[in-house]
Amino acid sequence: MKILINARTLEAAENIKAAIDDTQTEFVLVSSDENGFSDIEDLSAVIVSTPLRSEFGLNYVAEISRRTTAPVIVLARADIADDVQSRVKFTGAFVLARPFTKSALTQTLRLAAVAAEKINRLEQEKSELQGRLDDARVISRAKCCLIQYLNFTEAQAHKHMQKLAMDTRRTQRQIAEDILRTYSI
Repeated sequence: MKILINARTLEAAENIKAAIDDTQTEFVLVSSDENGFSDIEDLSAVIVSTPLRSEFGLNYVAEISRRTTAPVIVLARADIADDVQSRVKFTGAFVLARPFTKSALTQTLRLAAVAAEKINRLEQEKSELQGRLDDARVISRAKCCLIQYLNFTEAQAHKHMQKLAMDTRRTQRQIAEDILRTYSI
């Protein structure tokens, strides 16, 4: 587990790290003057303690959320936490009011990790479904070619493509692509 902690000062980042106190976690501590975007792909979570030195930190949260699927936790003063949540809700970031307890921060990290895992699974499922939809489109176009050029019915075209796929041990999409190349569509 690798967590990026960005705070106004390195001392503040160290205090957040001490609150988590997990020996199995690698921490990357940066102050807001440093660039916190290196190796962003392999992060498990990002913690941003607002305000940062040069800005409040909401632009930084938006940029981090855009560049990684890692969950983002924003630490904000209790009196403005609701306002911060409404401003960063489009990023999917979690907002934790300061002061917070060690258990609250740990629980928020756990919840954020669960949410990120669910999002990753949904993205994989979406990708798989998109692939199936693309396959169905190609197969449908190939059936239309068979109907148009060979005067097959839709059922005959479907059966013909299935038989070719089984006989040649190829997928129906590969057969459909061959048919489309044959009729140059």
